[in-house]
Amino acid sequence: MNTTNIHTPMPTAPSELQPSSPSEVHQEVAKVDQTLANEQLRQAILDKKQAQIEAWSAQIEQMQQGMQSVAENLRDETEKRLEELRQARDQARVQLESLQQATQDSWESLLQKSDHFFQDLAERFHAFVSAEN
Repeated sequence: MNTTNIHTPMPTAPSELQPSSPSEVHQEVAKVDQTLANEQLRQAILDKKQAQIEAWSAQIEQMQQGMQSVAENLRDETEKRLEELRQARDQARVQLESLQQATQDSWESLLQKSDHFFQDLAERFHAFVSAEN
């Protein structure tokens, strides 16, 4: 005769299984909602920055194609400026990766730093495009 004793854990006290008041339930739901909202905002910011990098990449490609018709003496200067923009774009990618890996503690400072960098890069792109036209 097999007398194996299977141990099934007993439920903990009811007060440990669920919040003891509607107010505690509301607080828990609010915490979950806030965490979800923070993550959605964070992802939206990351997506926006990724889209900007992709737009800059498209602009670089478009400018490079248009460069085929630029006179030889301007071509070298334009290529130099395009290389600077590529390097800046690559730095923007590094900043985006830093933001993607950021902890909650470092998020704000990295976001502020990247916002300044992205603004500066956007102005450089605008100045370059304006000078080309």
